Amino acid sequence: MINKMNNDITCRVTGSLNILIKPISKDIDLNQPLYAINWFSTKMEWLYHFYNFVASRSVAKIGGAAFFKGKITETLIDEANTQRELLLIVKYPGGKSFKALMELAFFKVVSILRVLAVKRFTFGFTQMRMVDMTSTKDDSLEYLLHHFKSVDKGVDFAKKLGLITPVSVNVKYAGQMVANLYSQQKSEEAESILNLMDGVIIYESKSKELLSDMVKSKDYSDVMKQLESSYIGFMDRI
Repeated sequence: MINKMNNDITCRVTGSLNILIKPISKDIDLNQPLYAINWFSTKMEWLYHFYNFVASRSVAKIGGAAFFKGKITETLIDEANTQRELLLIVKYPGGKSFKALMELAFFKVVSILRVLAVKRFTFGFTQMRMVDMTSTKDDSLEYLLHHFKSVDKGVDFAKKLGLITPVSVNVKYAGQMVANLYSQQKSEEAESILNLMDGVIIYESKSKELLSDMVKSKDYSDVMKQLESSYIGFMDRI
Protein backbone atom coordinates (compact mmCIF):
# COMPACT_ATOMS: atom_id res chain seq x y z
CA MET A 1 0.00 0.00 0.00
CA ILE A 2 1.09 3.60 -0.63
CA ASN A 3 2.15 5.63 2.38
CA LYS A 4 -0.17 8.52 1.68
CA MET A 5 0.74 12.08 2.57
CA ASN A 6 -1.88 14.41 3.98
CA ASN A 7 -2.49 16.12 0.67
CA ASP A 8 -3.05 12.98 -1.42
CA ILE A 9 -6.46 12.89 -3.10
CA THR A 10 -8.45 9.69 -3.52
CA CYS A 11 -11.06 9.36 -6.27
CA ARG A 12 -13.57 6.52 -5.92
CA VAL A 13 -14.16 5.20 -9.45
CA THR A 14 -15.92 1.93 -8.58
CA GLY A 15 -16.53 -0.08 -5.44
CA SER A 16 -13.17 -1.79 -5.93
CA LEU A 17 -11.11 0.81 -7.83
CA ASN A 18 -9.62 4.06 -6.57
CA ILE A 19 -7.57 6.64 -8.44
CA LEU A 20 -4.98 8.46 -6.31
CA ILE A 21 -3.44 11.85 -7.03
CA LYS A 22 -0.08 11.78 -5.29
CA PRO A 23 2.09 14.94 -5.14
CA ILE A 24 5.81 14.47 -5.68
CA SER A 25 6.70 16.45 -2.53
CA LYS A 26 5.05 17.64 0.68
CA ASP A 27 5.07 21.31 -0.32
CA ILE A 28 2.87 20.80 -3.42
CA ASP A 29 -0.57 22.39 -3.07
CA LEU A 30 -3.07 20.33 -5.06
CA ASN A 31 -5.71 23.02 -4.49
CA GLN A 32 -3.88 25.21 -7.00
CA PRO A 33 -4.70 24.86 -10.73
CA LEU A 34 -3.35 21.69 -12.32
CA TYR A 35 -2.53 21.14 -15.98
CA ALA A 36 -2.91 17.45 -16.82
CA ILE A 37 -0.45 16.27 -19.49
CA ASN A 38 -1.84 13.45 -21.66
CA TRP A 39 0.92 12.08 -23.94
CA PHE A 40 -0.17 9.07 -25.96
CA SER A 41 -0.68 7.14 -29.17
CA THR A 42 -4.02 5.87 -30.44
CA LYS A 43 -5.51 2.76 -31.92
CA MET A 44 -8.34 4.79 -33.48
CA GLU A 45 -7.58 8.50 -33.56
CA TRP A 46 -11.05 9.51 -34.77
CA LEU A 47 -12.60 7.71 -31.81
CA TYR A 48 -10.35 9.58 -29.39
CA HIS A 49 -11.37 12.94 -30.86
CA PHE A 50 -15.01 11.87 -30.55
CA TYR A 51 -14.38 10.94 -26.91
CA ASN A 52 -12.92 14.43 -26.31
CA PHE A 53 -16.04 15.99 -27.81
CA VAL A 54 -18.39 13.94 -25.63
CA ALA A 55 -16.29 14.20 -22.45
CA SER A 56 -15.87 17.98 -22.73
CA ARG A 57 -19.32 18.43 -21.16
CA SER A 58 -18.20 16.66 -18.00
CA VAL A 59 -14.87 18.53 -17.90
CA ALA A 60 -16.67 21.87 -18.19
CA LYS A 61 -19.11 20.86 -15.46
CA ILE A 62 -16.30 20.65 -12.87
CA GLY A 63 -14.67 23.87 -14.06
CA GLY A 64 -12.01 22.35 -16.31
CA ALA A 65 -11.16 23.07 -19.93
CA ALA A 66 -8.93 21.77 -22.69
CA PHE A 67 -5.93 24.10 -22.96
CA PHE A 68 -3.91 22.66 -25.84
CA LYS A 69 -4.14 19.72 -28.23
CA GLY A 70 -1.55 18.85 -30.85
CA LYS A 71 -0.32 16.05 -33.09
CA ILE A 72 3.36 15.30 -33.67
CA THR A 73 4.45 15.85 -37.26
CA GLU A 74 8.23 15.53 -36.96
CA THR A 75 10.57 14.30 -34.24
CA LEU A 76 13.85 16.16 -33.83
CA ILE A 77 15.24 14.54 -30.67
CA ASP A 78 14.10 11.42 -28.82
CA GLU A 79 16.79 10.44 -26.34
CA ALA A 80 14.79 7.90 -24.33
CA ASN A 81 12.38 6.46 -26.91
CA THR A 82 9.39 8.38 -25.52
CA GLN A 83 7.75 9.43 -28.79
CA ARG A 84 3.96 9.41 -28.90
CA GLU A 85 1.51 10.79 -31.47
CA LEU A 86 -0.70 13.20 -29.55
CA LEU A 87 -0.50 15.68 -26.69
CA LEU A 88 -3.52 16.97 -24.78
CA ILE A 89 -3.27 19.45 -21.91
CA VAL A 90 -6.36 19.95 -19.75
CA LYS A 91 -6.57 22.63 -17.08
CA TYR A 92 -8.33 21.80 -13.80
CA PRO A 93 -9.07 24.29 -10.98
CA GLY A 94 -7.36 21.85 -8.62
CA GLY A 95 -7.13 18.25 -7.51
CA LYS A 96 -10.63 18.22 -6.01
CA SER A 97 -12.08 19.17 -9.39
CA PHE A 98 -10.30 16.24 -11.01
CA LYS A 99 -11.68 14.01 -8.25
CA ALA A 100 -15.18 15.29 -9.00
CA LEU A 101 -14.69 14.46 -12.68
CA MET A 102 -13.52 10.91 -11.96
CA GLU A 103 -16.62 10.34 -9.82
CA LEU A 104 -19.20 11.63 -12.34
CA ALA A 105 -21.36 8.73 -13.54
CA PHE A 106 -21.60 10.10 -17.10
CA PHE A 107 -17.83 10.52 -17.37
CA LYS A 108 -17.25 6.96 -16.17
CA VAL A 109 -19.41 5.65 -19.02
CA VAL A 110 -17.84 7.95 -21.63
CA SER A 111 -14.33 6.89 -20.55
CA ILE A 112 -14.95 3.50 -22.15
CA LEU A 113 -14.40 5.27 -25.48
CA ARG A 114 -10.97 6.46 -24.33
CA VAL A 115 -9.97 2.93 -23.33
CA LEU A 116 -11.00 1.66 -26.76
CA ALA A 117 -9.25 4.46 -28.64
CA VAL A 118 -5.92 4.84 -26.82
CA LYS A 119 -2.70 2.85 -26.58
CA ARG A 120 0.64 3.74 -24.93
CA PHE A 121 -0.97 6.26 -22.60
CA THR A 122 1.10 8.40 -20.22
CA PHE A 123 -0.15 11.01 -17.76
CA GLY A 124 1.03 13.49 -15.16
CA PHE A 125 0.01 16.73 -13.45
CA THR A 126 1.98 19.94 -13.90
CA GLN A 127 1.60 23.39 -12.47
CA MET A 128 2.14 26.38 -14.70
CA ARG A 129 5.47 28.23 -14.77
CA MET A 130 4.84 30.29 -17.92
CA VAL A 131 1.70 30.52 -20.06
CA ASP A 132 0.23 32.54 -22.93
CA MET A 133 -3.53 32.54 -23.38
CA THR A 134 -3.58 34.85 -26.43
CA SER A 135 -3.07 32.60 -29.47
CA THR A 136 -5.77 30.38 -30.93
CA LYS A 137 -5.68 27.20 -32.98
CA ASP A 138 -6.44 29.27 -36.10
CA ASP A 139 -3.43 31.57 -35.77
CA SER A 140 -1.21 29.73 -38.33
CA LEU A 141 1.69 29.48 -35.89
CA GLU A 142 4.23 26.64 -35.79
CA TYR A 143 4.51 24.65 -32.55
CA LEU A 144 7.38 22.78 -30.92
CA LEU A 145 7.08 20.38 -27.96
CA HIS A 146 9.94 19.77 -25.53
CA HIS A 147 9.36 17.39 -22.66
CA PHE A 148 12.12 16.12 -20.46
CA LYS A 149 13.34 14.14 -17.48
CA SER A 150 15.69 16.02 -15.17
CA VAL A 151 18.55 14.74 -13.04
CA ASP A 152 18.17 17.51 -10.45
CA LYS A 153 14.49 17.48 -9.41
CA GLY A 154 15.03 20.65 -7.40
CA VAL A 155 15.64 22.81 -10.48
CA ASP A 156 12.66 24.31 -12.33
CA PHE A 157 13.95 23.52 -15.81
CA ALA A 158 10.63 24.35 -17.49
CA LYS A 159 10.93 27.96 -16.40
CA LYS A 160 14.68 27.99 -16.98
CA LEU A 161 14.25 26.92 -20.61
CA GLY A 162 11.34 29.29 -21.11
CA LEU A 163 13.40 32.28 -20.03
CA ILE A 164 16.09 31.80 -22.68
CA THR A 165 13.79 31.95 -25.69
CA PRO A 166 14.62 34.54 -28.39
CA VAL A 167 12.16 37.35 -29.17
CA SER A 168 11.04 35.44 -32.28
CA VAL A 169 9.74 32.53 -30.16
CA ASN A 170 6.93 32.56 -27.62
CA VAL A 171 6.25 30.12 -24.76
CA LYS A 172 2.69 28.86 -25.07
CA TYR A 173 3.00 26.73 -21.96
CA ALA A 174 5.76 25.70 -19.55
CA GLY A 175 4.95 23.44 -16.63
CA GLN A 176 6.82 21.44 -14.02
CA MET A 177 5.54 18.05 -12.86
CA VAL A 178 3.94 18.20 -9.41
CA ALA A 179 1.86 15.01 -9.07
CA ASN A 180 1.36 11.56 -10.51
CA LEU A 181 -1.71 9.39 -10.87
CA TYR A 182 -2.08 5.93 -9.34
CA SER A 183 -4.73 3.26 -9.71
CA GLN A 184 -5.51 0.93 -6.84
CA GLN A 185 -7.70 -2.13 -6.82
CA LYS A 186 -9.20 -3.08 -3.48
CA SER A 187 -6.67 -4.77 -1.16
CA GLU A 188 -3.87 -4.46 -3.75
CA GLU A 189 -0.79 -2.29 -4.15
CA ALA A 190 -1.34 1.04 -5.91
CA GLU A 191 0.17 1.12 -9.39
CA SER A 192 1.51 4.27 -11.01
CA ILE A 193 0.06 5.45 -14.31
CA LEU A 194 3.10 5.77 -16.59
CA ASN A 195 4.58 9.27 -16.67
CA LEU A 196 7.56 9.99 -18.94
CA MET A 197 8.44 13.55 -17.98
CA ASP A 198 9.40 15.99 -15.23
CA GLY A 199 8.49 19.05 -17.27
CA VAL A 200 6.96 20.15 -20.54
CA ILE A 201 7.24 23.23 -22.75
CA ILE A 202 5.29 24.20 -25.85
CA TYR A 203 6.81 26.91 -28.03
CA GLU A 204 5.12 28.81 -30.81
CA SER A 205 6.62 30.88 -33.62
CA LYS A 206 5.95 32.04 -37.17
CA SER A 207 8.33 29.49 -38.70
CA LYS A 208 9.91 26.12 -37.98
CA GLU A 209 13.32 27.56 -38.79
CA LEU A 210 13.11 29.99 -35.88
CA LEU A 211 12.19 27.15 -33.52
CA SER A 212 14.99 24.92 -34.86
CA ASP A 213 17.53 27.72 -34.48
CA MET A 214 16.50 28.17 -30.84
CA VAL A 215 17.04 24.48 -30.05
CA LYS A 216 20.47 24.58 -31.75
CA SER A 217 21.57 27.71 -29.87
CA LYS A 218 24.35 27.48 -27.29
CA ASP A 219 22.15 28.69 -24.42
CA TYR A 220 19.52 26.06 -25.12
CA SER A 221 22.08 23.30 -25.66
CA ASP A 222 23.79 24.15 -22.37
CA VAL A 223 20.55 23.72 -20.42
CA MET A 224 19.72 20.48 -22.24
CA LYS A 225 23.04 19.03 -21.10
CA GLN A 226 21.75 19.32 -17.53
CA LEU A 227 18.73 17.12 -18.31
CA GLU A 228 18.52 13.35 -18.04
CA SER A 229 16.70 13.05 -21.39
CA SER A 230 14.62 15.10 -23.80
CA TYR A 231 11.95 14.65 -26.44
CA ILE A 232 11.60 17.49 -28.96
CA GLY A 233 9.23 17.49 -31.92
CA PHE A 234 7.10 19.71 -34.14
CA MET A 235 3.32 19.65 -33.72
CA ASP A 236 0.24 20.66 -35.68
CA ARG A 237 -2.25 22.21 -33.32
CA ILE A 238 -5.68 20.55 -33.36
